Amino acid sequence: MKKISLFLTLALSVSAVFAQKGKVTSAETLMASGDIMKAKEAIDQALASEKSNTWPKTYIMAAKVYGELDKKGKDDQGTIKAFEFYKKAIELDEKGDAKGKKVGKYKKEIGQSLLFFSGELTNDGVDAFNKENFKDAVTAFEDLLAINAHPYMIELQGEKVDTSIIFNTALAAYNGEMWEEAEKYFNQSVDYKYGGGDAILLLQQVHTATGDSAKMGPNLIKGFETYPGDDRILTSLINFYLESNQNDKALNYLNKAIEGDKDNPSFYYARGVLNDNSGEFEAALADYNKCLEIDTEYFNALYNIGVMYFNKGVEEMNLANEETDFKKFEAKKEAAEGTFKESLPFFERALSVKPEEVAVLESLKTLYYRFEMNDKYKEVNDKLKSL
Repeated sequence: MKKISLFLTLALSVSAVFAQKGKVTSAETLMASGDIMKAKEAIDQALASEKSNTWPKTYIMAAKVYGELDKKGKDDQGTIKAFEFYKKAIELDEKGDAKGKKVGKYKKEIGQSLLFFSGELTNDGVDAFNKENFKDAVTAFEDLLAINAHPYMIELQGEKVDTSIIFNTALAAYNGEMWEEAEKYFNQSVDYKYGGGDAILLLQQVHTATGDSAKMGPNLIKGFETYPGDDRILTSLINFYLESNQNDKALNYLNKAIEGDKDNPSFYYARGVLNDNSGEFEAALADYNKCLEIDTEYFNALYNIGVMYFNKGVEEMNLANEETDFKKFEAKKEAAEGTFKESLPFFERALSVKPEEVAVLESLKTLYYRFEMNDKYKEVNDKLKSL
């Protein structure tokens, strides 16, 4: 009788195992028929049972059910939960059964399921990003990157580096002010040369936000060497050196840039700014004019030359006003007026490039008034009022 009793106990135990594993099959059938809530009920029972919660298949099915719940708006954390279920399925599959056998039995099924799940994660991340839920967007994108890097997926689809997802993860982290994550993924984007100069400049803003000045110079140098034609990076690099009183380094990079590309007007303009800020009037004028020789409508060069002559005229007029000798005063005043007039054509050319630029209109208004050019004064004054 004891033997029969033991046999019956074992039979009942096996039946219980199959009953709980049957819940997994039921969940699959119910989900296929569209009854997602019943499918959830079935898979939750399988997850709760010790008879089936060590079976990889249970977690594969749980991931599919919860992914579907998210898509149908029944669980807004469903995709995140699904990823955790897939991780558990992989963990159990890599371990094998209680005897250490059947290792990797579900490798192909998990890999194929993850391949489809990747699309769901992408959509979930994009949706969270668009809703400005940046933390969840980062989570979804990081999970996607982890999936692509897993051996199961590599075996199925080969090595894959999704640079667009790396960059989007960085953007989500940046918008969510998750600075550590933003720095990590922008650095990866820069290493993969994805995102162009934007990755460099956004990384620079991350360093600015965290006050990590030690990384600013090297980041911009790397950016300049990688994207020498990106004027924004060059300008940022120059400004960085100027703000840190390293004018020699700024000039050094500009000279290198010009040696490499003698027909780039932006380089001459940038060196003109450097010389301008250093009070080197003639050198700045030569660089601005070289810039305009290449690009006759380079607005900033036109405007800056106008400003240079205008400011020089102000200085000369101040010196004239200091004179006590009338003849010397008149001579210096006349020279100052001539300098003011030198600025006029550059401001006018700048206005033709940007007809509604307030700074240019204000400058011309002052000059037209000074030289009693009443018709032109009225024209720019009316334009300013209309803006």
